[in-house]
Amino acid sequence: MSTVRDDMPTVLIAGGSGLIGGHLTRHFKDRGFRVYKLTRNARKQGHIFWDPQAEKMNTSKLAKIDVLVNLVGENIGSKRWTSKRKAQILSSRVQSTHFLASMIPQMPNLKYYIGASGVNCYENLPGKVFTEDDVYGSDFLATVVKEWEAAHQLVLKQVTGSVLRISMVLSRHGGSLQLMKLPISLGLGSPIGTGEQTNPWIHIDDLCRLMLFALDNKLEGTFNALGNNDTNNEMTKRLAKWLKRPLLLPNIPAFMLRLILGERAVLVLSDLRASNQKLKQAGFSFKYTSLDSVFKSFFKKR
Repeated sequence: MSTVRDDMPTVLIAGGSGLIGGHLTRHFKDRGFRVYKLTRNARKQGHIFWDPQAEKMNTSKLAKIDVLVNLVGENIGSKRWTSKRKAQILSSRVQSTHFLASMIPQMPNLKYYIGASGVNCYENLPGKVFTEDDVYGSDFLATVVKEWEAAHQLVLKQVTGSVLRISMVLSRHGGSLQLMKLPISLGLGSPIGTGEQTNPWIHIDDLCRLMLFALDNKLEGTFNALGNNDTNNEMTKRLAKWLKRPLLLPNIPAFMLRLILGERAVLVLSDLRASNQKLKQAGFSFKYTSLDSVFKSFFKKR
């Protein structure tokens, strides 16, 4: 059982109720950090009320905060991208971060900031390996990341910190892997589109370790957060192997995905390779760099 230590920092997580936030909270507490979460439903110990759209926040604990982690944002894949939904996805990130930036003066002990964004901010150019120096793309997701990162800069003008461009997060519980696992478990799994499109990914433990590494080393700048890049074919086949299930069905045609998902289909059909060399050069060592190492950590062999 983790014990809060008085000599360790106090962390405030915005967006702490999601998949990453819950996992990150455990990592921080294992180190002895005290962790608070910003939430609209502040019903538990350690919760702090805020409503970023109404620009309201309980400020009673802010003077204690040493580290601020910003994971805010509506789930980009859970609903069809109507005009209204797109506006929600954008404002939940940008407006919320603007509000956080305005509250920094009320955190006099704040020493470090970690902002999240997305690695899906580059153009869809098969074969190219994107680095943090490459320009933003022009589609909806790239526009969201561009505006989100501009909002992060309003915070970073006031405190040292970094921005992590997070790739597909692989976790035993929830997230993209669960969506892939279900049809494969039922014997209905198959690659999507041509299957040759590449997706960057990161193990959730590596992502949490990375955030602690960023804090410990006071990293500054923007970093692609990924353990590796793999094709949809390879990811589907390796997952089926670890689940001990056959892949009997033909690939799901891209046009069918576009009919079902609309513009959201870009989440599974885009072809993106990104580099993590900047993080490696900063001294971070990824524990999970192959799909087999990821799935071995999740599934027991039978």
